Amino acid sequence: MRQFMSAVALVAIGPAAVFAQGSANVSSTPKLTGYLQPRFQAVGDSATFFLRRARFAVEGNITAWASYRAQVEMRTLGAPATPPASPLSLSATDLWIKMSRHRWGGTVGQFRVPFSLESLLSSTSLETTERSRIVNAAKRDIGMQAEWRPVDQVTLQTAVVNGEGPNRGSNPDNRMAYFARAVLTPLKGLDVGGAFEGYSDSTGIDGQAIYKGKRWTARGEYIQEHNRSTDIYIRGWYLLAGYGAIPRRVQLVGRVQQFDPDDRVGTDRSTGYLLGAQYFVKGDDFKLLADYEAFHEQVTQLKNNRGVLQMQVRW
Repeated sequence: MRQFMSAVALVAIGPAAVFAQGSANVSSTPKLTGYLQPRFQAVGDSATFFLRRARFAVEGNITAWASYRAQVEMRTLGAPATPPASPLSLSATDLWIKMSRHRWGGTVGQFRVPFSLESLLSSTSLETTERSRIVNAAKRDIGMQAEWRPVDQVTLQTAVVNGEGPNRGSNPDNRMAYFARAVLTPLKGLDVGGAFEGYSDSTGIDGQAIYKGKRWTARGEYIQEHNRSTDIYIRGWYLLAGYGAIPRRVQLVGRVQQFDPDDRVGTDRSTGYLLGAQYFVKGDDFKLLADYEAFHEQVTQLKNNRGVLQMQVRW
């Protein structure tokens, strides 16, 4: 294990010596970026207005081959409040330094781990108001990552992280989590790939594909996770398609997803059917999203159909 970790460290940090060669003068002035996502949401018999996300980041270049990003998130729903008495939660998301030169790249800090395709996509570029259930949220952790593109059509990524999730400054079990992802581009606009994740008590595999054309976009993903201590398998998949009904102005979106949280229970699988649309005022920098998703449970039907209207402003 120590030899493996040492090898990964060399892959992630070793190229820094190469990056440093031939650095050009670049602006080191930091930039303030961010976005807001206020929304109205109706689930079953309840409805509410809330701030889905409010994120602010400082980012910039250190040299021609090194950059940084520090982003924090404020939310009014969906996360533990900080402090507990406050209705507002505050947490860090991206806290990393990234190095890149030619076909090599390396990242250290807190970042999105290279596993799920939908998790790696920014919420500002998603076609729907929520990720699929098997993905749920962008998965972040603290550690280091390496990326290599041996040819233009192949991207290889690997990462070693604490395995405790974001904003955790310790690793109580002293065990790491490992990730590997490979993406191929056999045709222009089409990416297909697979990924693996390994924790001390569980493993996961992912199959993924995405296509982007002039007016059509489509992506799909299958994820299976196995908890070795309980011998439970968690499985899920989704298929999504989007069509630019009015180019650069209106996109229609449809998605089918299925989620099974426990393969040993024969009554807990659910399937979701979503229809939605995006209206672009100024691309992803200013847009409106609306979608409605109906869920069908395997046995007992729940009042959990969801309708969402969301605005996004990004700068």
